[in-house]
Formats: sequence, structure tokens, C-alpha cells
Amino acid sequence: MKTVYVLGAGFSVEAGAPTQASIIKEAFRIENSNAGLFKPQEFNTFKDFLSKQLNMPEALFPEVELEDIFTPLDRCLSDSSQYRGVGLDQIMKIRQAVFYVVGKTIQVLLDETESSKQYIDDFAKYLVQKSSIRANSNYRQQDPVSVISTNWDILLDNSIYKAIADNDNYDAVVDYCCYISSKDEEDVSVKPGLEKLGQGGFNVKLLKVHGSLNWLQCPRCARLYARFSKKEAVHSFTTNSSCRHCDKNFNEEAGKHVLAPNLIMPTFIKDLSNPQYRIIWQNAGIELSEASKIVFIGYSLPSADFEMRQLLSRMTRKDATIEVVDYCKNDDLHQQQEARNDLEKHWRKFFGNRDIQFHFDGARNYLQYLEPKVVLL
Repeated sequence: MKTVYVLGAGFSVEAGAPTQASIIKEAFRIENSNAGLFKPQEFNTFKDFLSKQLNMPEALFPEVELEDIFTPLDRCLSDSSQYRGVGLDQIMKIRQAVFYVVGKTIQVLLDETESSKQYIDDFAKYLVQKSSIRANSNYRQQDPVSVISTNWDILLDNSIYKAIADNDNYDAVVDYCCYISSKDEEDVSVKPGLEKLGQGGFNVKLLKVHGSLNWLQCPRCARLYARFSKKEAVHSFTTNSSCRHCDKNFNEEAGKHVLAPNLIMPTFIKDLSNPQYRIIWQNAGIELSEASKIVFIGYSLPSADFEMRQLLSRMTRKDATIEVVDYCKNDDLHQQQEARNDLEKHWRKFFGNRDIQFHFDGARNYLQYLEPKVVLL
């Protein structure tokens, strides 16, 4: 029996993380209350794009959707075409500025979540405990749990990492199911899951199909570098690092292999050709194909996320049990019931006759019923 958890933005919302739809609105709220948190040049480039290219009145800046920003930019980049008189070099700068604003906004909001993320810490302990049965070469016979996340935030990543570090009996790693290296060369706690399994330890699988705020990538060898408890993708705008492997292998060009963030941004033309993401998505399909139960927590199965929809449609077994965890409460009981009915219809239209169970009280409430029991403080 194997359970795969599929996490969306709603998983982290109860811990203070923003939904995708609220990121831009939160960015302007933060800028208005504390302008010093953003780099002025990057934020002004972002605002100028909204005003001059999207022709958006300033009053509506907070209402702009991320898809409407990234889709035209990415399409122009893929077609090598201009966007309303803006050349490719400037499009790259605009995209980088928007990426910075999005990443910095998430960072600021998550820095305020430490007191409200206990349920994520406890879920991480549960995942580590369940995965620990794979130690001592038992991974060939035991594979009880994995997580597929569409989120960029690193709340769960850090919690899993801490749960491993806090238990002296665990010899384990957070396994992103791709080729990963430690950002700090001396840090031996970050390594590929297969390497740890070969050493007799175990891996806790966390497949982040849209990337992660603690990843940076080498533009030459495509290695991913990770560091826990730090949003490297945001810090890369102020601190440049070069790939140590390429600097060593091509010493005459040392320092020129600058690591860069590479998140899959919200766009209707997502580019999944990156070799690391191809590996992650392939492994995500394998995880789904092996699952006897799939639990969706805070994931809305949006029509625009057609890559995930096709993966689920293609790789989910017909006999798999489906659980959907969402937050659906309203003081008006009639409106609450209507919302729940709409949600059920949305999922049943996709999964058809499969057994689907619904939980409408949110992630925090659902997790307390896991076995072995997760104790929420």
C-alpha cells in the first residue's frame, strides 16, 4: 500500500503562505507598508511593465494575474519576438524583475509563519517516520509514501530536513528525485536519494514539479544546488555564485558559471524541457502509477495546469482511492453546501467512477487523523 500526497498552494495557506492569486496583491501591500524590503530598480521595472506594456491603470496593479504577465513574456522568448516594442534582452530583464518580486514576496510572507506551521512540522515527522522503513536496503520491498508538490515554498522541505536532523537514529535525506548537489560543499546532508539508499540510509521523497525557492541551477552542466532554510532563488539576486564543478572542470573559465534560479512560473506555455524537471516529472508519474491512494491537499486541479492533469489522467490507477482535502467553510450554510457540491462535481468530472473521499476542514484538521497519529500542538 502506497500513499502519494499531492500538495497545492492551499497546503501552506494555513501557515501564512500566499495563494498564487494573491501574490501580486501582497507584493503591493508590502511595498506600500515597507518600501525598503524590495530592490527599487527591480520593483520599478515590474511596475513599468504593468503600466507601459500591459497598459494597466495603477489602481488595478494588485489585481493582475501572474499568468497574464508570464504568458506573453515567455511566448515572446520562445518565438524570439518583440513584445510591444520591447526587445528580447529587455524582456529577459522584465521577467527577472517579476520573478524577483514574486520570490521576495513569498519570502517576506513565509518569514512570518514560524508560529503557525506546527502542522507542517508534524506532517514532516510523519513522512520521515513512514519512510524510515526503507533503511538498511529495505527500499526494494518498502515504499510507503511520497509527496508531489506544485509549491515553490520550502516550508515542508525545511520541516523534513529538521525532522531528520533532530533524530540521531535517522540516516536520511530529503530526496527531490533529481540530480541535486549541496550549495555548501562541506554540507554532506544534501545528496541524491539514490546515494543515501546505497549507503544503507533512506530517502524522504519530495518531488517539486514547479521548482523550489532553495534551488539554483548551473547554466552549463544543469546541476541543481540546494540549501535548506534559505531561499536561494531570491538571494541569488544579491549574491552571485558559480558552479564549483564546472569551475574545476573548466578552470580557465572559473567564475563564469553563475548559478541562477529556474522556477516553473505560472504560464499557459510552461517549458518543461529542462533536464532536471524532465527527471522530476518522470519520477512523479512513476510515483502516481504505484499509488494505491492519492491525497490532494490544497490543490484545486485547475484547467490551466494541463501538464499535471494529463499526468494524473495517464498515470493514476483505476483502483486508486482518491482523497481531496480543501478548506470549504462559510457562515452561510447554504452557500457552504453549494461550494462543497461544486467542488465534488469538479473532481468527479475528472476522476469518474473512482472512489473519492472529501474533507472540507483544511490541511491542519485533516493531518491530525493520520496514522501513525500526528499530534498537533
